[in-house]
Amino acid sequence: MAERSNSTSIDKESVSTRNNKREGHFDNSDSVTKKLRNDTLEEPKAEISVQNDSKNGSELYFEIEADVAEDKGSRHTMEDASVVLPDASLEFPGKLRCAHFAIYDGHGGRLAAEYAQKHLHANVLSAGLPRELLDVKAAKKAIHEGFRRTDESLLQESAKGGWQDGAAAVCAWVLGSKVFVANIGDAKAILARSSPADGSNNSSDGSTPIKAIVLTREHKAIYPQERARIQKAGGSVSSNGRLQARLEVSRAFGDRQFKKVGVIATPDVHSFDLTERDHFIILGCDGLWGVFGPSDAVDFVQKLLKLCYAGFHIVSRLALNIGVSKIVYPVYRNIIALLLLGPFAYFLEKKERPPLTFSLLVQFFLLALIGITANQGFYILGLYYASPTFASAMQNSVPAITFIMASILSLERVHFMRRDGMAKILGTIASVGGATIITLYKGPPLLRGSNSSAEDMAASHEKMLNWTWGCVYLLGHCLSWAGWMVLQAPIVKQYPAKLSLTSFTCFFGLIQFSVIAAFTERDPTRWKIHSGEEVYLILYAGIVSSGIVLSLQTWCIQKGGPVYVATFQPVQTVLVAVMAFVVLGDQLYSGGILGGLLIVVGLYLVLWGKNEEKRIVNKHTEEATLTKHLLASSSEESSVGADVC
Repeated sequence: MAERSNSTSIDKESVSTRNNKREGHFDNSDSVTKKLRNDTLEEPKAEISVQNDSKNGSELYFEIEADVAEDKGSRHTMEDASVVLPDASLEFPGKLRCAHFAIYDGHGGRLAAEYAQKHLHANVLSAGLPRELLDVKAAKKAIHEGFRRTDESLLQESAKGGWQDGAAAVCAWVLGSKVFVANIGDAKAILARSSPADGSNNSSDGSTPIKAIVLTREHKAIYPQERARIQKAGGSVSSNGRLQARLEVSRAFGDRQFKKVGVIATPDVHSFDLTERDHFIILGCDGLWGVFGPSDAVDFVQKLLKLCYAGFHIVSRLALNIGVSKIVYPVYRNIIALLLLGPFAYFLEKKERPPLTFSLLVQFFLLALIGITANQGFYILGLYYASPTFASAMQNSVPAITFIMASILSLERVHFMRRDGMAKILGTIASVGGATIITLYKGPPLLRGSNSSAEDMAASHEKMLNWTWGCVYLLGHCLSWAGWMVLQAPIVKQYPAKLSLTSFTCFFGLIQFSVIAAFTERDPTRWKIHSGEEVYLILYAGIVSSGIVLSLQTWCIQKGGPVYVATFQPVQTVLVAVMAFVVLGDQLYSGGILGGLLIVVGLYLVLWGKNEEKRIVNKHTEEATLTKHLLASSSEESSVGADVC
């Protein structure tokens, strides 16, 4: 079993047209996801053993999850290629067991990128990539030799075919605990690593600051070192920084017409050891890094998650507006989610699923009762009586509720006489106060939506009562959501197969909702889908909100903890308010805005308190370590003095 499971994610994003070094066009857009766990020796088991934990003497394991995406943009053909081999021995039987990933950024055509895609790894293996007792120098030598052989054979092939395509490249090999990264041209690799000073090594309940570490050096003709080498070879660099006024990169596979004037395929090769603080690596071409900075990648998944849920608030309200049953809707939603997740969970996690026990099944049932049945049931009732904007605003109280639950269960410590403790308490009070204002005080409307009228402005007693009940239901939804995250944290440690865990949760939730529906929706017409709109809304809820988002939430809770997942909640509130005003014509009320602001302030007070607490703990730990080191040094000096005497 892994002590901690880190993901290595290899992404290649869309190539922007701003790069003038490409003279060809792109092919059809494509996206592919591959996931496999990699072991060090013969058997293709679920994990890759990388190093010993010096703290407790146990062995650490790292999970490898790889994703690749490509987009041709406005070009006619795709010129780039990629390699995703979480277990390269499956593609090369009898060869070294390692993981290999690569991005080949073609220019002038796609032939060079495709050739390197097919031959580079095989050439590196045949050049003598070490097997077990890893020799770093020998590994780097093999990678250099593999690049040389690939370029030489590519040039011969291009001469026969009469083509002159080229390709930049960035590649990674994972061998045990060692990662080797090699690049030519302007393709780059970025490592996401937690700072050792932020106390996040074994964090499970807070946001984790991650810094981006650039692992590669770009090779462009404009750079002084590359320019000097090109000029020495007889080439020239124009005022716009291009070799022979045409090519931006100075190292690449192929480019036969430029080989005599300084273009080479000699890579820079760097290596490092994986640690608990390493989260993922991103490989990308210049089309990605020309748009995104290295630090932008860290927040991408969380922002995508909240954007998905922001759309779900609107979709769910639209479903209720067109008459979809409040009970049938979540039944169909969980059927779609189970059909989506089940096959992936079965095939992708076949070798990493722990054996099922009665205790685990009971925990899955309770997790579904809280996270699916109660959570979705209260949500759909609250949304029916309130509005999408207030549903989203109420969810901002989830971090504070989670904090309260953790404190009651002694999972969170509060120091009343310190700044961090006071910030947590004030933040919790502000969040609960904001949720209370939303529940009990609607206030006058600030903006009138397209569906509002004079009669709507003068809300009746019945409407106000319904609004209050809606907010009460939403409060139950938030309590269920927070309880689900608190309960899921220990379960995912016992059962780390995240897709399977989500699938079992959806399965038991579906059974529970079906039993409820059997007693409350006996009219067969309520189960019929009457329009294409209903089909779309149910598919969106099942695929995006339950299938994709629940899986991402489970992954994020395992990696960063429930509080980190909730950090991005205020982004959702703003998006939902705007979308509800534009799409549904809902009104914006002063009570909701005031309550939402209090919830946001409270949320960030709690997060600041947690970060401050970490800082204080780290400071005390460093002081204790320094004191211990000084005492040890003093003892050694005394011993030496005694020997001299």
